Amino acid sequence: MGTNETDYKALMWAEVDDIGELLHELPDEDFDATTLCEGWLVRDVIGHMSFGHTANTAQIMAGMLRYRFNLTKGSFELSKDFAAGKSADEMRAFWDERLVGQHTRNGISKTIKYHEGFLDHLIHNQDIRRPRGHAREIPEERLVAALDAVTKVKTPLFATKPKVAGLRLEASDIGWAHGDGPVVRGTAEALVMAAAGRVSALDELQGEGVGTLTDRVKR
Repeated sequence: MGTNETDYKALMWAEVDDIGELLHELPDEDFDATTLCEGWLVRDVIGHMSFGHTANTAQIMAGMLRYRFNLTKGSFELSKDFAAGKSADEMRAFWDERLVGQHTRNGISKTIKYHEGFLDHLIHNQDIRRPRGHAREIPEERLVAALDAVTKVKTPLFATKPKVAGLRLEASDIGWAHGDGPVVRGTAEALVMAAAGRVSALDELQGEGVGTLTDRVKR
C-alpha cells in the first residue's frame, strides 16, 4: 500500500487524538522531562506541533525572520517559546480544543502533505513515550503507512528518504519490506524511529545495512 492509496489525513488526526490521550496520562512533571529529541522537553515537542498547527503565516514568517530563516534554530526556538510558561493543564486544554476538537491546520501546516504530517506526529508520539517506558500498541495500519512514508519524505527538516535510500528495509513484525540493497531488519517501529534519526533505535536493528544507516543517522 502506497501514499496514494492510504488515507493519511485520517491517520494524522487519529495520531493527534492518541497524543491527546497521552497528555492526559502523563503526570504534570513529565511535561518538563526529556524526549528522544536532543534538547527538547516534552512541553517543547507538544509546543512544536501545537504551534505548527495553529500559527498563521504572518506569525511563522515573523518568527523565522527573527532567526534569519535558519529552519532548525527557528523551529526549536519558536516551539520552546510557544510552550514556555504554560502549565500542563493549559497545554492539554489547548491540544484538546484546537487540535482534537477543531482539527486546526493553519499557516505552514497547510503546506505540509498529510503523509508527512502523520509521520511527524507518530514519531513525536514515540519521542515522548520511549524515554519513560510508556509503550503503546501502534495499529498495524499506521505502522505500514509510516514505513511507506519513510521511503518518500525528504523535506528539509525531516528527511527520511535519503537515510534509507539504497537499503532494503524489512519489518520483522508485520511482514513489510521495501527496497534493494543491504538489509536492515527490525520491528516496524524501530525502523521508523531509526530512519527518523533516533539513534537509540539503531540498537534494535540487524542486518548488513545497519552500518550504512547508522553512518547516515549520525552524520
